[in-house]
Amino acid sequence: MKKFINIILILLLPVSFISCKKQLAEANINPNNPESVDPEFLLNTSVFNTMNLFGGAMRREALSHYSNYVSVGGGQLQRYYTFASTVNGYWSSAYVSCLQPVNQIQLKYATDPAYKNRVTIAKIFQSYIYSNVVAVWGGVPKSAALKGDPYSAYEKEEDIYVALLDELKTAANSIDLNGDTYKGTADAIYGGDLLKWKKFANTLRLRLAIQISNVAPAKTREVVADVLSNEANTITTSAETAKSSWGTTTDTWSYLYQYNVLQAGANAASLNVISESLVQHMLPYNDPRLPVYAKPATQGPQKGKFFGQPKTTSLPIGVSIPDNPHLGLAQLDYSMIGDTFIKPNADYTFLSYEESCFLKAEAMLKGFGGSKTAEQYYNEGVTASMLKYGIAQASVTNYLNQPGIKFNTKIDVTGREREFADYLGITTSAITAVNPYRQIIMQTWIAGFYNAMDAWTLIRRSQVLEFPPHFNPDGGEGGTAGYAYIPQRLNYPGIEYQVNTTELNKAVGSLSGNDALTTKLWFALPTLKNPFLK
Repeated sequence: MKKFINIILILLLPVSFISCKKQLAEANINPNNPESVDPEFLLNTSVFNTMNLFGGAMRREALSHYSNYVSVGGGQLQRYYTFASTVNGYWSSAYVSCLQPVNQIQLKYATDPAYKNRVTIAKIFQSYIYSNVVAVWGGVPKSAALKGDPYSAYEKEEDIYVALLDELKTAANSIDLNGDTYKGTADAIYGGDLLKWKKFANTLRLRLAIQISNVAPAKTREVVADVLSNEANTITTSAETAKSSWGTTTDTWSYLYQYNVLQAGANAASLNVISESLVQHMLPYNDPRLPVYAKPATQGPQKGKFFGQPKTTSLPIGVSIPDNPHLGLAQLDYSMIGDTFIKPNADYTFLSYEESCFLKAEAMLKGFGGSKTAEQYYNEGVTASMLKYGIAQASVTNYLNQPGIKFNTKIDVTGREREFADYLGITTSAITAVNPYRQIIMQTWIAGFYNAMDAWTLIRRSQVLEFPPHFNPDGGEGGTAGYAYIPQRLNYPGIEYQVNTTELNKAVGSLSGNDALTTKLWFALPTLKNPFLK
């Protein structure tokens, strides 16, 4: 990981720039003369910066909160409001720190046959980054970006998805398994394994195709049929999971370790703690992963128990409860995140084997194809999720045989309704009607802990799991109702409004609403409204 930092210091500028125009321009060029940089380090630079963006402050402040994995207490993003400087930072990090290094590989070596596979891998990882960027904002600059033009044209969200699917197919087919590759240390994801990169590209195609299945079923059917025509070229084992890890030194360890462990005292009021929703979906089903994901509370009224925090202790307008179990509690009174996820060299997963299984289960359930039954894929996904944490096969089997967890079954919660409900009693995790789709999404969400970017996207595209809204949103986001559901996107950065005004206005005009957190993106379903609220 130390090599990541060396190259960052050479290649990249800080996210804070002198002027808005300069900031925007630097998001489209590499200003530090990459010719002097060994291309073997450029991929890892992008990997490390991508982890730090989607697994760093952005995850702590927004993504993990929007995914309902953790609760963070107060703060602008946590209360569904943003300041321009925060979004500016995310945007610049995505284009400068994450996309530009892999773009430079393509610019400098695209015509060199000795780098054919390495250029292709750069394209695959670039597509991964763009898949996140478009899922955060909607339409963004893509084909016109990274070329030094501060007035880069935006592309529509739907056009970007089609382009990514086509580009990933070309990239997967272009890899020559007998050709060049990165040295093991220069590829922090797969150590130079070309077949695994091919599998990652195809499985990412599967993810994106399923992601747009609500709005582009014909395209989904086409892509899924192509990908699953040869499942051996997708991620089919845990060893093929696309992941990397942070390091154990001050310049390489994870942001969450820094925030939640080293600086726990200073950050006591805003530590990431396990959400009530996560406990709600795991504890009543005796999910053996819960002790991995969370620690029992070490103090407070629920000491020794798994105790999750709601987004806020504020109550809906007109509602009062005499014994609010969360009133007056501090972050330290709740369950902390498990050690696996807060160690300095924690893993960051880009696309896992278990997600590959669940995507195939969903594809089969929706009639898009596959070689196995949806139940077989589902069981394989749950099993893979548990085995990677060392959970015994007997515990896996017991879990999978429970009513509501066993595929295509429901659970009778008579007399146990409160165990499955949030503390207000307005949502439930109980599968009380046969709903295999909800089961697949629920297990995808649970298995994906703490991949918050992916979980936020999953929630928006499926809208089948029940989560309470935020009853104390900031910035008027709650309106007269006094509450707000999770954001559907982030607003565009202020630097774009100030410099790239014409193109940005076109992009806003292509949205389904205003440039607001509540505006639904193209791939997403309308927000699942709570039936107990107005």
